Amino acid sequence: MAIEIKQIDPNSEVGRALFAGSSQEQIQRYGRDGGRTLDELARDAVAFVAAWLDGRPVGCGAVVELEPDVGELSRIFVDASARRRGVASAILRSLEDHARHRFKRLVLETGTEQAESMALYQICGYTPIKCWGKSEHNPRSRCFEKHLS
Repeated sequence: MAIEIKQIDPNSEVGRALFAGSSQEQIQRYGRDGGRTLDELARDAVAFVAAWLDGRPVGCGAVVELEPDVGELSRIFVDASARRRGVASAILRSLEDHARHRFKRLVLETGTEQAESMALYQICGYTPIKCWGKSEHNPRSRCFEKHLS
């Protein structure tokens, strides 16, 4: 089992397919897609990565500047067929590596229907924080942070 993570253009064929998978997952779990748009992720300052498992694209994620020194993790997604094989943690490590030279802290928002995501973030050193912005008063939102060294 080989996992490969590469930064790609989210508007590429692979990027669009993974983004669509992420959107579909949000719609299935929450009835809507509340994540960042493809246009937002295609900006120059955004690091968008894709994960391949045994040569097949199976996941993605991005880090976007939220404010100076703070990056927001977004669209972390792994296809159901590739879950529980280390892909999400590999995506997370790659995004943290991209972020270290720009940000002192990473934050993210997930939801109550993603218990497996919340567990992963906590295992990887993220701690719960108060939600912000459009998620601040959403009872289904859960937010986390990690200070980068």
